[in-house]
Amino acid sequence: MNLINELDYSPGQIANKVIAKNDSGMVILMALDKDMAIATHTAHAIAVVQILEGVCAFTINGKERLLNAGDYLVMQPDTQHSLRAPQRFKMLLTKLNA
Repeated sequence: MNLINELDYSPGQIANKVIAKNDSGMVILMALDKDMAIATHTAHAIAVVQILEGVCAFTINGKERLLNAGDYLVMQPDTQHSLRAPQRFKMLLTKLNA
């Protein structure tokens, strides 16, 4: 199976597909079209973000960094974050319930 091919981009939208889910957490594949954004929020889980293709502008606690294909980051529960797509990108989000 190839994750990148599991979900297509939707023009002007954020597409997502749950890959796996159980009581411990979930794995979500996301595809963000260019200029899409997810507003600042927190999650009550450990979050692992892996960029599969494209470029993501990821902001944690007010500090933005660019993530490219192959990059990843790990956030502890209740970390304030947001993201935007300076170009379209796909990412894998793994949430581990704390």
